[in-house]
Amino acid sequence: MLNPPPIPDLLAELTAFRDQMADLSTADTRWRQRPSAAEWSLNEIACHLRDVEIEVHQARLRSLLAEEGAFLPGVDADEWATTRNYRAQDGRAALVDYLAARDKTIALLSPLPEAVWDRQGQHTFFGPTSLHEIVFLAVRHDRVHAEQIAALNFTQ
Repeated sequence: MLNPPPIPDLLAELTAFRDQMADLSTADTRWRQRPSAAEWSLNEIACHLRDVEIEVHQARLRSLLAEEGAFLPGVDADEWATTRNYRAQDGRAALVDYLAARDKTIALLSPLPEAVWDRQGQHTFFGPTSLHEIVFLAVRHDRVHAEQIAALNFTQ
């Protein structure tokens, strides 16, 4: 993996994305509008972020904190948009759940001593991977969806 940014920078970016998403809670009513048939609506993005935060990011973090060398399964969470029918779910409720989950993630990570961030797990795709790298993956995931949301030209 690439060298992740310093820990304080990652924590700041996790928080900034959370705040950016919170700003969308009062956005206009175009939550279900897709830019094209192949792209996700804000509704689908909010559901995806909620599920990934809880079932992927937090699960990996807890595994690594509980056990050195923990197995960190790879997940194709994009398919959940179809299998979990994100289009029919309540995106605003998903956003509220995502924000609460992200708050828990930040609270879990913030007090950790720097030495813990070097703890290694075994990722399905990346092999040996540190907690520091796993958090960087979460930040990179945020960046992808921040760009996706920006492309929606969503106005408040």
